[in-house]
Amino acid sequence: MRLSLTLTGVLCAAATLAVASPTLAQAGGGTPGQSAQQAAGGAIGRLSGADQDRRYESEAFRRGAPEEMTVEEAEEAYGAERVALAERVQALMDAGECREARRVASEAGERAMALRVRQTCRRR
Repeated sequence: MRLSLTLTGVLCAAATLAVASPTLAQAGGGTPGQSAQQAAGGAIGRLSGADQDRRYESEAFRRGAPEEMTVEEAEEAYGAERVALAERVQALMDAGECREARRVASEAGERAMALRVRQTCRRR
């Protein structure tokens, strides 16, 4: 009984070693679980600017997002009043009047627009 357990343990260890050897060889000498980029000293979990642009463009293409709407298309999709509000808010943002732009958007009941102003507008 003891001999069969020992043989089973030896066989399991040999099988584990046989499976682990090709994995270590593919890792290129790095530690197990390390990508080739990490083994080469590259950044972990970071994309270059060009990679980020490519990723954004491919996601936008996949979603079918329009590149840029014309004023007529925006008025048709969102209504003329909302487009006029967006133009007023954008003019205030361009002038660096962030608080006023947020106030105008909030008073019009456009919480999402006010939030976007807060996230993107910087005083000049």
